[in-house]
Amino acid sequence: MPVFLQEYVTAEFDAAFAEKGLTRNDRMNDLQILLRYNHINLSSEQESINPFMRVEAMNVELNYVAAIDIEIRETATNDIVWAGSISRIHQVVPGEYMHEDRARPAFRQAFRALLSSYPPLSADPS
Repeated sequence: MPVFLQEYVTAEFDAAFAEKGLTRNDRMNDLQILLRYNHINLSSEQESINPFMRVEAMNVELNYVAAIDIEIRETATNDIVWAGSISRIHQVVPGEYMHEDRARPAFRQAFRALLSSYPPLSADPS
């Protein structure tokens, strides 16, 4: 995942996950969660262009799909117990940058929607 996304994307995922009744514990955990970023250029001419390393002389709109894949694994067995992904098409013009304040709620809502299919923590075994 790009460095500038790591902290707040993780925070938004943690918040959405906490809404399911689960909290993060990096020392003792039953689950391990992997967030993996991928981007797919939508134009073959742009395949060699990294959207996060813009050269000032480059005056081209970039069109790509940004996706975050989520894997939840059981710590004891390393088995995948749940997986999903969120994605969005981006059209980035030269000089444009990521607006974190506007992106945070969008990430949280996307994670909420995705996690709606994740089983909630239940204190009642029946």
